Amino acid sequence: MGRVFFNTRENVHALTAAYTVLESDSGKIFTVDSAGGAYEITMPTTVANLEGFNCKFITKEHTPTADVTIAFGSGIVDGYSEDVTADLGVGTNGTAVQGLKIEAASAKGDTINVMCDGTTWYFEAFSQIHNGITTVAA
Repeated sequence: MGRVFFNTRENVHALTAAYTVLESDSGKIFTVDSAGGAYEITMPTTVANLEGFNCKFITKEHTPTADVTIAFGSGIVDGYSEDVTADLGVGTNGTAVQGLKIEAASAKGDTINVMCDGTTWYFEAFSQIHNGITTVAA
């Protein structure tokens, strides 16, 4: 009997303006385009029912024109960002933050992976530019 694969494509959602991420967005890949200016992506603020939630944000433009902030509201996020030279661009290092910023200085393909364990948000980010992805203080 042969193998049959269904729904093997990734669920991609293009963002060009403010957006509120829904619980049902778990597993999505969001492409981030700031050609229309700066905007904010708001993550779910209640994490109690989000164990296993995950999504990815990818910079879509070669040269973004504005910053895009991923806001966790009352949620707290822990993690790190590494740049192309394997230099730690930014990390929380035990200090929780409430947001991430895809800087206008970021590059096409820069990526942020986000996940939740039902208590805390976690992230890992990779940028081709030093500090292309930064944190927003609590």
